Amino acid sequence: MKKRFTLGSTLMLLMLAVVTTFNITFYVASEYYNARLGNFEEMEGEYQQLKEVSQLVDKYFVGEYDKQEMMDQALKGYIQGTGDQWSSYLTEEEYKAVMEKREGVYAGVGITISTATDGSYYVITAVTEDSPAQKAGIQPLDLLVAVDGESAAEMSFDDLSDRVKGEPGSEVTLTILREGVQQKYTLQREEVQTPGVKAQMLEGNIGLIRIESFAKNVDQEFSQKLQQLLDDGAQALVFDVRFNPGGFVDVLVNMLDELLPKGTVISITDKAGESTTYSSDEECVKLPMAVLCNEYSISAAEFFAASLQEYGVATVVGEHTLGKGYAQTMIPLTGGGALNLSTSRYYTAKGVSLAGVGITPDVESSLSEDKLNRFYTLQPEEDDQLQKALEVLRQQMSEN
Repeated sequence: MKKRFTLGSTLMLLMLAVVTTFNITFYVASEYYNARLGNFEEMEGEYQQLKEVSQLVDKYFVGEYDKQEMMDQALKGYIQGTGDQWSSYLTEEEYKAVMEKREGVYAGVGITISTATDGSYYVITAVTEDSPAQKAGIQPLDLLVAVDGESAAEMSFDDLSDRVKGEPGSEVTLTILREGVQQKYTLQREEVQTPGVKAQMLEGNIGLIRIESFAKNVDQEFSQKLQQLLDDGAQALVFDVRFNPGGFVDVLVNMLDELLPKGTVISITDKAGESTTYSSDEECVKLPMAVLCNEYSISAAEFFAASLQEYGVATVVGEHTLGKGYAQTMIPLTGGGALNLSTSRYYTAKGVSLAGVGITPDVESSLSEDKLNRFYTLQPEEDDQLQKALEVLRQQMSEN
């Protein structure tokens, strides 16, 4: 028997449906806006201290001050508060300078700067041959105390690097600390060409490849130098990434692709958990290999050594590395400045993060302070770490 509905019943049902829909919508909207309100109140509480300090300064401070300068310093401190030495806030002027340098011709003095293992100071880890720095007498392992009279300790890594660089012909004064004595060097910036890869054949047909960085086009230099050594009859290879400050991921991957069998090389994961994986193909060099590293082998240099170590195709010789496992992104801000922020983590082929951990060498070996100071002029027979790597390779060659 079919049920019949009167007009009144139908209208009543429709009204109930509308009311129910309104109640559900109102409930969901209320939950959403209550959550948003809670977030807003939480944010308001977080920034109340800054607001209070600003009001007190405006009301009572007797000196002159620049509001924008205060905000810039506050933002620098906020990013420094993350405890990440690789992230930094750039003012509008600093950001513009960085972007201009990427587009135009700028110069430096021929030094590579790294952060000490404990992050407490900056050290010059490399001095380019025939550069203004080398001609002035600046040496590897000199500590960089100040740039143009401003304390380096108060600058982020990016700020410091940008202060040292500039237009060709301009001058910069570096304050250097060596063996407890400070000395100032006023240098004229110029375009400095640094070879990315150096190669030579050592006794016993062992090829030595020194990788200065993983900068743009270094992978092409590497491929050419590697092939030349193979054509010349290399029976084993040593890769030297000591004092290497790192570089581009794609350059690193291209170089490792020539040395590793098929598989994962490195993966990058952002805060949302989105991952990008880089892989190598089957074709690769199959010779005994060793990698030299030290505490100033940073970022891509660490992953170069770690990848070869994890695949078991090379012996890592030297010292424990720093452990830089973050990738940075330059993010422009509406106020004109920018954040250079660590936004991704690097992971090795086995899924290991090197951040704050670094690499433990298979064979530990160190150089004396005197030899570190003469690092770029050491002859192979004077280099204790290189000699240890050669010893390892000769043993492997005799067993094959």
